[in-house]
Amino acid sequence: MTRKDIDDLWQRYADDKVTPKEKAIMDAAFLKYMSQDETLPTEKELIDADKRIGTGLVYKDIPIKKINWPFRIAAAAAATIICLSIWSLLFVKTPLPTGYVNDINPGGYRATLLLASGTSIDLSNAKNGKIAVDKNIEIIKNADGELIFKVQSDSTTASVVSNQKNSISLNTLSTPKGGQYHIALPDGTNVWLNAASTLKFPSSFLGLANRSVELNGEAYFEVAQVKSLFGLKKRARKQPFIVKTATQEVTVLGTHFNINSYTDEPATKTTLLEGSVKIDAKGNNIILSPNQQATNTGHTIQVNKADPDLAIAWKNGEFMFRNEPLADIMKKIARWYDVKVIYENKSTGQINLNGSIKRFSKISEVLCMLELTGQMHFKVEGRRITVQ
Repeated sequence: MTRKDIDDLWQRYADDKVTPKEKAIMDAAFLKYMSQDETLPTEKELIDADKRIGTGLVYKDIPIKKINWPFRIAAAAAATIICLSIWSLLFVKTPLPTGYVNDINPGGYRATLLLASGTSIDLSNAKNGKIAVDKNIEIIKNADGELIFKVQSDSTTASVVSNQKNSISLNTLSTPKGGQYHIALPDGTNVWLNAASTLKFPSSFLGLANRSVELNGEAYFEVAQVKSLFGLKKRARKQPFIVKTATQEVTVLGTHFNINSYTDEPATKTTLLEGSVKIDAKGNNIILSPNQQATNTGHTIQVNKADPDLAIAWKNGEFMFRNEPLADIMKKIARWYDVKVIYENKSTGQINLNGSIKRFSKISEVLCMLELTGQMHFKVEGRRITVQ
């Protein structure tokens, strides 16, 4: 792309006559043009660029009257990461960078289902269609990599409830590092399980007072509202859905929320997108409203306003980070690509970054985007990444 092409696009951008694709090209081309200059732009150039771009993408978090060098560098780094994924998809096809002995593919739809009976099924290799039957419940894998539990068409509710009362045992869905999976539970609840996570659940919730599951790792839930007959008079009531983790219980009736409860994280984070949830953590009960996040350290719980897009970016195929330390970003990358991360200097892990990168890119593309901040470099050898 020539400078004249960029200028033409820029003029059409200023006149608001560009397509979404042309807008993306304009943002990326502008950043590429800036990066070729050996010196950082002046304050006036930053202000002019911000006015010409209009959206405030590059420097929207910087007070104009208080711009200083550290913040200008951070803003440029953030904008580079945000736009680079667009630029690379449109234009860039580069060889493997120096220092990358090999490349690593992203994770995919991989999981293992361990039935309560002891039968283990590798879902990566299982054929589509019915893969098992457990106590009148059919287990089906579809072409989209989704696991579905449903009552057999020739089974009565009474027979399913009878089997459930005789033995309430749990199945376990496990994803490895580099794996994720989507499961539709027998009540209609949908669960997306992130990498290195496990979900334990019964084959059916019929006849039970509560719908209870156990989670280790991270999952996004879209809980179906269900009524069940309860008590001696068999009165209908909404059947609560409970998610148990190592540090808390989350109770809902029908809602959308994300729970991050990895054991190697300092806290369990529960983010509510829709409806309401009750969190019980060692006697501390709180109610979340939509767009709130509870951070539970095991000793204290804090509730803050949350960005739902940030919380479920992984489910939507992205790494998204806002003022997040590199060490935390690399922890997510390590889980998804099944790699070990080593730091030559631990202080590098404290660098805060902002941006969004496609989760299904090869690791070289992800790391190159981070390297364009100019604040770190990476070396890839086998499944080990060294941060320099």
